[in-house]
Amino acid sequence: MLLTTAAAKAQQPAGPSLNATAEQGKDSVLVTIILKHQQDKNLPEIRRILEAQGFWDVFPPQDSRVVSWTLAVGLGHIVTLQVPAGSVRRLNLALENGAWGAFNTEVYLTYDYQNVWETYIRQREEAKEDRNR
Repeated sequence: MLLTTAAAKAQQPAGPSLNATAEQGKDSVLVTIILKHQQDKNLPEIRRILEAQGFWDVFPPQDSRVVSWTLAVGLGHIVTLQVPAGSVRRLNLALENGAWGAFNTEVYLTYDYQNVWETYIRQREEAKEDRNR
């Protein structure tokens, strides 16, 4: 049974907060969401759909933390959230009830690779220096 937007809103906590409670390393996951613009709609149409469905009231979920939010021209929004593990369903419902019809969505489990990459590059350079001695 599909929930109506009003019923879905009633089941979810208050809307997004700039002071999210998700704490790094506290049973949370990083999730990257791609909100692809539906190109058969212009921007005013997309905005009307998002407002009518209450998207900005439920996304991002209140207990998540926005790690990054970028807009790729010709693609759409690329949002990385840190979400408490127990709130993944709430995130999914926010997308299904709020974004669909305005955006095509893609969701990926994500992890921070920068430290791994920096360590690899440093070790690679050190090994290169050792080979050249």
